[in-house]
Amino acid sequence: MWMLQSLFKQTTKLIILFLVSWLSVFIPVGSTQSLMLNPAQKYSPSFSNAGVPIVVDGIPLFDLQDVNRFTAKERSQFANDILVEAIAISPNINLEVRNDQSTSATSITLNNEYLLTVTANDVLPDFSPLQQANQWRKILEMAIAKAKEERTPQYLWQRSLLISMAIAGLIGIRTLINIATRIFKLKIGIFSKIAFGLGWVAIAGLSSEWFPMLRSWRYYIISPFFQAQWLIFFSALIASFIFSHYTTDLVKFALSKLAPQSVEKIYDDIIQPSDHLLRFVVLNIAISWSLILLESLAPVVYNLVKPISNLLLTSSLYWISVKLISRFLRTYGFKVGGHFSPSSDDAILVFETIINILIFIIALVAFAKSLNFDLIGLVASLGLVGLAVAFAAQKILEQLIATLVLYLDRPFVVGDYIRLPAGELGKVESIGLRSTKIRSLGTGTIIVMPNSILVSVEIENVTLAKKIMVLLYMDFAAVLGERELALVQQVIVDKTSSLSGIDANSTNISDADGTGKRLRVSFAILGSQDNAIEVRKR
Repeated sequence: MWMLQSLFKQTTKLIILFLVSWLSVFIPVGSTQSLMLNPAQKYSPSFSNAGVPIVVDGIPLFDLQDVNRFTAKERSQFANDILVEAIAISPNINLEVRNDQSTSATSITLNNEYLLTVTANDVLPDFSPLQQANQWRKILEMAIAKAKEERTPQYLWQRSLLISMAIAGLIGIRTLINIATRIFKLKIGIFSKIAFGLGWVAIAGLSSEWFPMLRSWRYYIISPFFQAQWLIFFSALIASFIFSHYTTDLVKFALSKLAPQSVEKIYDDIIQPSDHLLRFVVLNIAISWSLILLESLAPVVYNLVKPISNLLLTSSLYWISVKLISRFLRTYGFKVGGHFSPSSDDAILVFETIINILIFIIALVAFAKSLNFDLIGLVASLGLVGLAVAFAAQKILEQLIATLVLYLDRPFVVGDYIRLPAGELGKVESIGLRSTKIRSLGTGTIIVMPNSILVSVEIENVTLAKKIMVLLYMDFAAVLGERELALVQQVIVDKTSSLSGIDANSTNISDADGTGKRLRVSFAILGSQDNAIEVRKR
């Protein structure tokens, strides 16, 4: 079995090598035959970058230049249209060179109809207009003869048969290899896949070279991209991908050579976890700059692609900004804030949320601006709706700023007892982005107070007030058993917890003299001296 597998591998490699060798030889041979049938290409006088070629079936023959009122493109388009029509419908094509003695103009006619004029701008060095015209006539005759031959049934049948045989052979070999791999339980390697892929590319290349219609399509699709501006554009795109791929490596190298170790540590902590996102941002920036070259080349394509590029660029910049700021605040903000206040983490998180909202607003306005869409002007022009939106946004921003002030000033924290302006005493349950929840000690209900109100009114923090320790003794006629003692303790705890102004956590009950008939009860009274007196009275 092992010998069969080894034999199969060697046979597969030989078949693939034969296939690649056959295609690599067949393509140059086909191209050479094409050149032999049409040697006009080597006489093409394309000596000016401003010239536009005369093309027959996707083969450029020679260039025409600008002259007087007509551009090279207009002259070439006129002659190409006549040639296409003549090749398609005229059984016999007769080309003549005519020299008008009165105007000294040399022209070429096709079936006694004007085709083109050979001007001084078109003539090669050391050539006269008449010599140039005769050379062009020969080139055109050879190209037209080739075009006529390639449209004969015999030619089309022969080339179609060869292409069909190549396709069938490629499919057959692939099928046999697939069957054999299943029998011998082998995998097709990357070399085989590349070889078969090149085989299909070679067949496509031969088809576009042998058949005149496909060759014309290939020329008109590909030729514009060989202009200098297109080459610069594609080079810029390729450079964008290469530069973005090595961005992080370049940054690390620069930091290692130029920056101190502390900066490198900041990079490792903040930026390195988002390496892929950083590459994506740099890629979008580079592509956005490259698209500037596309505006003059293909305005329609530019207008379609530019909004997508702007969206990707804005989104990636927003996302990496949020990531880096969040990571910086959580990595270094918590450490710095901890030196000033152990409970500063909440303030940092609120600050992070506000920054993220501001970044989102900036990104949204920037994207709208890139589309020439005045978002701020639109909101302002909506009248009452715009006023309502602006008022609501102002309120939201006011609430967020008030929340930030609460976290920074810290007049109270979660768990503190506070007294509201109306005299209501309650315990702070939570501090949110918009409001604070307070549980009333009198009714047990939740009071929701907007943070913007809490920062503007006078709040009494009872928890931070001076505490007064109260000591009471309770005498009983008989020794308390376990059950009676537990019941007394439960009643005392319930009462001290329900009374406002008493720190329920400070209640302590113990045996005063060891006899079991006398208990010592201690608890702390919160608030001012007046409040302490009221509690004593109660």
